[in-house]
Amino acid sequence: MTVERLDQAPLGRVFTVRHVEADPQVPERARQLEEIGFFPGEQVTVMTRGFPGGDPLVVRIGQSTFALRGAEAACVRVA
Repeated sequence: MTVERLDQAPLGRVFTVRHVEADPQVPERARQLEEIGFFPGEQVTVMTRGFPGGDPLVVRIGQSTFALRGAEAACVRVA
């Protein structure tokens, strides 16, 4: 399974942030994600997903843990 977006990442696997893409509907989203630590090269893990529907996602990046909406996580490209 090839994962390119954080919202598609399986639980518990460590990924590396490649870049944050701008959301055309919410242009400031990329800047907001970068401000909280989503930089290229950072390791990120999806810890859990909300039930039902999988939204929000609880993610760990560096030493911080955040809840991201699916639309926010979709902007984060990972490898």
